[in-house]
Amino acid sequence: MRRGASRPVIISVTLIIGILIGSVLGYVLAPKAPAAPSGDIEKLRSENEQLKAKVEELSKKLAMGGEGEITIKIWTIGPDPPSEYRYKNFEIAAGILNKWLAALGSKVRVKVEGEFFVRPVEWGEYKNKFYLAYKAGKAPDIYLTGHEDVGFLAANGYIIPLDDYIKEYWDVVYYDVIPTLWEAVKYQGKIWGVPQDTEARPIYFRKDVLKALGWSDEEIAQLPEKVRKGEFTLQDLLNVAKEAVDKGLVERGILHRVKEGYDYFQFYLAYGGRLWDPEQGKMVFTKSAWRKTLQWFHDAVWKYKVISPTQFSGDWDKDFHGPFTQGKALFLSGGTWHKGEWISKGLLTNEQFNENVGYMLHPAGDRGMKPVTLSHPLIYTITKQAKDRGVADVAFLLITLVTDPHLNANHAVQSSHLAILYSEISDSRYKKEPFLADVAYMLDYTTFIPNHPEWGDYSRIVFNVLRGVESGDLTPDQAFNELLDGIKGLGSDAVIIED
Repeated sequence: MRRGASRPVIISVTLIIGILIGSVLGYVLAPKAPAAPSGDIEKLRSENEQLKAKVEELSKKLAMGGEGEITIKIWTIGPDPPSEYRYKNFEIAAGILNKWLAALGSKVRVKVEGEFFVRPVEWGEYKNKFYLAYKAGKAPDIYLTGHEDVGFLAANGYIIPLDDYIKEYWDVVYYDVIPTLWEAVKYQGKIWGVPQDTEARPIYFRKDVLKALGWSDEEIAQLPEKVRKGEFTLQDLLNVAKEAVDKGLVERGILHRVKEGYDYFQFYLAYGGRLWDPEQGKMVFTKSAWRKTLQWFHDAVWKYKVISPTQFSGDWDKDFHGPFTQGKALFLSGGTWHKGEWISKGLLTNEQFNENVGYMLHPAGDRGMKPVTLSHPLIYTITKQAKDRGVADVAFLLITLVTDPHLNANHAVQSSHLAILYSEISDSRYKKEPFLADVAYMLDYTTFIPNHPEWGDYSRIVFNVLRGVESGDLTPDQAFNELLDGIKGLGSDAVIIED
């Protein structure tokens, strides 16, 4: 920052609150979904008049503040390329902000720089890069990550709580955030991030393959509802997948992710497993559910032969996207964002997707149980180093500007993620994307990953054991014992072990 910039930094932060008047009115007057919280329009208009007066006052002060450039460093990740607006929206917001500042005669400018990481960089590498950068004193000011990292990042002092900021800007936009998403960013009673997007994780299926198996159009159309009602289970998934493989209709019956992640926890949840006890603030290990989950994956690979024993060491294109989009696999455990990725990569057209691909919840483990999905909201956090550098206020201003229904809707449609704002659902682009509307019901069946500092250890233990089951290195019994021992090692203060 050049000499003379420090004073405008402080003043411009408050000024921009006033600049957001237009945004406030836009939110108030824009049509909202029926369930959206309703604000008091007259009250907000009164607040806007007060902000106008403050703008005039602060504009005079800016004239005495000199000039300077405030640089905000931002790190975001896809890792799927269509999610590029997680970063690009900041460039758009900074451009708008600088035009406002110029119109008011301020010589302060805000510059954003940073990166949008895509594959081959995966989540693990991205997070390691952040920790190394932080250790070197070169962490970004704004850090996009998964909500499950909140506990670890907060407990270790990497990020700052945002409660005061959110309260200050509540009537500008944060009142409009879908309430359950706030729960995903809380740790020890405080809010540590702002939701960026969320998603559901469906099972995709090939309609054309089911038709070749003799299913009628009506039966295919009814499959998602049968899953929702618990009438089609994980055992049925294996049976249908095996039939398709045995008849030579597909090479692979079921595909799942090829790297460490969270998708496979849905099978554990489908068998009645729990991940989190909110009252005690502890992670949960349900023995009966893990036994069934490990047996299911073992059977899928070695008895039914519908999952490859090398799936966890596979390639995203050759062993995930390619086989499914080419009709060489029947089922795929994926995420809503994969639809956007397939379209953007030219693997499917919208017409081909609508004609040949269906989507449903992950089926219940047994009849009488409930189907499931898993949501993994991504969030913007502000680092402690941003606060130390004196730019946390400006960083939050930018986060507020990108938490916009139209910017977010553009991102959601392009990348097939779900809305975080009620008013985003009313955006014309969002409303024209039927896929997003079709999968919205899945959020009624969703679970969030625990916000616990040791969740990463729990998750890593599960991945290594599950990979051993699929590769044949571990029997289901061996796998269960190894998994249980590993989780016990995290301690009773971290994990509840239940039958």
